[in-house]
Amino acid sequence: MQERKQIFLVGTVIGGLVGVFLFVLVYVVYHFDGEKSKTPINKISYQVNVDSVINQAIKKASPSVVGIVRFKNNRESGTGSGVVYKLTKDRAYIVTNYHVIKDGSKVEVAFQNEERVEAEVIGDDVITDLAVISIPKGNLTEYMDFSDSGELNVGEFVFAIGNPLGLNFYGSATLGIVSSIERLIPIDIDKDGESDWFAHVIQTDAAINPGNSGGALVNVDGKLIGINSMKISSTQVEGIGFSIPSNIVYQVVNDLENYGSVKRPFIGIHPISISKLSTEEKKGLGIDYLTKGIYVNDVTPNSSAQKSGIEIDDVIVKVNEDEVKDVTDFRYKIYQHELGDEIKLTIIRGNKRIEIKFNLEPHIDF
Repeated sequence: MQERKQIFLVGTVIGGLVGVFLFVLVYVVYHFDGEKSKTPINKISYQVNVDSVINQAIKKASPSVVGIVRFKNNRESGTGSGVVYKLTKDRAYIVTNYHVIKDGSKVEVAFQNEERVEAEVIGDDVITDLAVISIPKGNLTEYMDFSDSGELNVGEFVFAIGNPLGLNFYGSATLGIVSSIERLIPIDIDKDGESDWFAHVIQTDAAINPGNSGGALVNVDGKLIGINSMKISSTQVEGIGFSIPSNIVYQVVNDLENYGSVKRPFIGIHPISISKLSTEEKKGLGIDYLTKGIYVNDVTPNSSAQKSGIEIDDVIVKVNEDEVKDVTDFRYKIYQHELGDEIKLTIIRGNKRIEIKFNLEPHIDF
């Protein structure tokens, strides 16, 4: 009997404690939920006037974009665009595309008020498709600042400013985004059916049409991030434009101002891609159909190649430790180096592999 009472008392105490716990739990949950519901939530909202940003960027950049007119035999033979990127006390410096002024007997700069000024060609570079021209400063007060294209991101808004379809559409601006920042486009410079160079370009969907060449690709700060150069246009492909990154433009225009040409490493060979050789030609060189690289068709007298012992019929398969795929790849690898750098070429000569080292010297390939 006594034992039964003890059990009853213990059960009563435990039950009471559980009841108190549940009461406190319900109170706390209800109380704090109620407090939360009464506490005001501070919302912070940010508003950006997109129209204003666009207008300001275009307003800032547009005065620095001009028209370029090329003459042949005293007749207009083409138009394009250019960007004023530098003003000195007496001169204005303008960057445009090489193909815009190519083979011109005279080049003029055209302004929106229809005034024209004859320009002096300071230098050009067929590989990057860039050229620098200069005119008297006159009343010019605006030039476009370079932006760091290395900081560019896919999806950023950009504006293409230029003269599409001729000077009648002077100063047109189109809006788009950056579609890619790492495009490598093969370019056939000497028109022999084989690409000679990889153009490193920014891809955008901003409309770029004939006449826009040499114009500006501008960011939302109104600064230059590229020079518009190429357009893929077909019934299957729409909205793909290309622009030379501002960091490349900056390097090239400095060389063109100082030297009239771009100082690049030069080896002194005439290369042919192995893939262009016949099966019999490959056998004669001691290589099989799987071999990739370049065939040395000729060697320039007194060049680095001749001095280091490179010979006609050599097959170059590596630059340093990197395998060479073809002529375009070979040039791209060489041009990643600075003048004076030592490089190592791995060469197949007959049935032997040899290595040749030498220092890169300056020259112009094309």
